[in-house]
Parts: sequence; C-alpha cells; structure tokens
Amino acid sequence: MTKKTKLIIISIISVIAFINAFYLSYDWIFNVHESQSMYFLPTWNIEQWWSFCDINETLSCSAVLSNPLSQIYGIPFPVIALFVYPIIFLVAILWILGKIRKPTKILMFMWFGGMMFNGYFIFQETFNIGAFCPLCLMCSAIITTIALLSLSEEIKECKANKLSNSKCSDSTENNDEKKEEINNNETKNIENV
Repeated sequence: MTKKTKLIIISIISVIAFINAFYLSYDWIFNVHESQSMYFLPTWNIEQWWSFCDINETLSCSAVLSNPLSQIYGIPFPVIALFVYPIIFLVAILWILGKIRKPTKILMFMWFGGMMFNGYFIFQETFNIGAFCPLCLMCSAIITTIALLSLSEEIKECKANKLSNSKCSDSTENNDEKKEEINNNETKNIENV
C-alpha cells in the first residue's frame, strides 16, 4: 500500500470519526440527564432518551453517555473526539499536499493519546459502567486503524532510511553528528601532539 493510499484512508476515516463524534456529542448535549447537563438545555429523562445505537442494555450509547464516568472533568468523551479527528484529518491532507514532510510522528503522538484515552474509556465501560457504546467502540477501531497505518509508514520510512545509511530518528542523527565531531577533534588533537 502506498503512502498516498494510507493517507487517503486516514483522511476518510477521520471524517467518518468526526461525524460519529458529532452525532454522539449532539446526542449527549440534547439528551443527557438534567443532573449532568452543563449546558442548561432542556433535557429529558433517561428513560425517554433513545439513540439508534441502543441495541440492548449492554450495547447502548444512551446507557454509556448518560453515565458521569463517560466524562472527564465534565467534558464527555465524544466532545473531546470532536477536536482530535479534525487535527488528524488536517495532518493527513497536509501530508498528501506535501506541506508536511514527516507527519508520522504527529500522527503517532495523536494516536498514542487516542489509544490511551480510548483504553481508559473502555476500562470505564467494562468495569464501572457495565455497558458499551457501539459508536464509541467504532471510534476506538478508527484510532487503532490510524495507529496501524501511521506506524506501518514510519517503519517503512525507517527501513528505507537504514538502506541509505541514515538513522530513523532525528535524535540519533544528531548524536551521530556529535560523535563524529568529537572523533574529528580528537584526531586533530592527536595530530597536533
């Protein structure tokens, strides 16, 4: 799979994830239980709240989003995702357009944070909430796909760089340059003696 294909896939699934996060955020803002509402909007009782992803008691977006454990400092999980996916999309598009040369480190940072956040959220769903949000699990699958695609590209670039006798990370390149400079200085000092 070419780099451009990977970036197009990342761009497309970022848009899908954004739409998903937008729906879940909208659902939370307009349907969350009144005691949890930080927007002072008219709300309904949780029994009246229904989402198309409410399959049963265990697979229910409503059951998860209405639980205070689905929030971090009062901000629900999908609202945070609303900010993450546009950044991933922008990085991928700028990479396709050639405006960013090595965005894999940015994408890897984003997916690492996303994986940690999703891991925490899935832990909450599993052990504390007792229900799973299918659309939230879709976000987890999307961030995992982005992780695998960007990681595979980083590995591919790293292998290509090793074949051309350069190192994978900038820090090791700087270390090698410093070692070479020290060796040159030592050689000059020996010649002067």
